[in-house]
Amino acid sequence: MTAYRFTRSAREDLIDIWLYTQETWDEVQADVYQDALHLCCERIAAGGVQARHVPGLDGVRAYRCQHHYLFFVEQNSAVIILAVLHERMNLVERLRDRL
Repeated sequence: MTAYRFTRSAREDLIDIWLYTQETWDEVQADVYQDALHLCCERIAAGGVQARHVPGLDGVRAYRCQHHYLFFVEQNSAVIILAVLHERMNLVERLRDRL
């Protein structure tokens, strides 16, 4: 399995998602959702998903995981998660701000 890691901003996304989920539902649901996001990252790293290329952003791909999109690139035999953004956000604009 290929390794995966998060950029600082992607780690901040995960924290924000956990906090929002915990405040809206509860801590158990926040943990369950985080586990689901990490499982999707593991699938990406294992090459077990069909991710879409992001138009206009060379090498950047996206994979939907429940209500979020995981944006990533592959570098030096590793998957780098660039962002974890909610499906209702202006995804490409938010992602471009990070690149």
